[in-house]
Amino acid sequence: MCSSDLLMPLLPAVTAGTLLSVAWVAFKVGALSFGGGFVIIPLMQRDAVHTYHWMTGAQFLSAVALGQITPGPVVQTVSVIGFAAAGLGGGLLAALVAFAPSFAFVLAGGPHFDRLRSSPRAQAFLTGAGPAAIGAIAGSAVPLGMELAHLWQLGLLAVAAGWLIGLRRGVVTTITGAAVLGVVAVLAGAPA
Repeated sequence: MCSSDLLMPLLPAVTAGTLLSVAWVAFKVGALSFGGGFVIIPLMQRDAVHTYHWMTGAQFLSAVALGQITPGPVVQTVSVIGFAAAGLGGGLLAALVAFAPSFAFVLAGGPHFDRLRSSPRAQAFLTGAGPAAIGAIAGSAVPLGMELAHLWQLGLLAVAAGWLIGLRRGVVTTITGAAVLGVVAVLAGAPA
């Protein structure tokens, strides 16, 4: 009897465990992404790269970039993580689970929106959560920046940050300009 024959009965349990882990990661992403998907990038990175080892740091960086170019929120990055963990089914499960909390909050809270809008407690939460979300978004730049593989990429990141923050230029022009400069650098012989 071959060793793979002995391991075959364990495959459904391993797959079920992986899918449960994918669902748990996706639920955390969907439930904790107040202020935009960037606030949960460090959480996604910790789970996908360090805890479950579904992808490398460079692959995660590419997944975030892919999440940025999709016509939806950066939370879609969790779909790529699900795909890396469990294929197409994992990607679909991750997308479904990640967006379920948002839909539930909207459906449950919709009828109470006017009352929540005038609630001093809700306003206090939003007043405090806004700056916290901005801090978390800024904090996600550090672990992502640490995944850059080449010095020229760090230089390009510094130029983009200066353009965006220092000169107060638009996000779209910054991303487009950085992409063009990155392609030019690689075509000119910079390591990819």
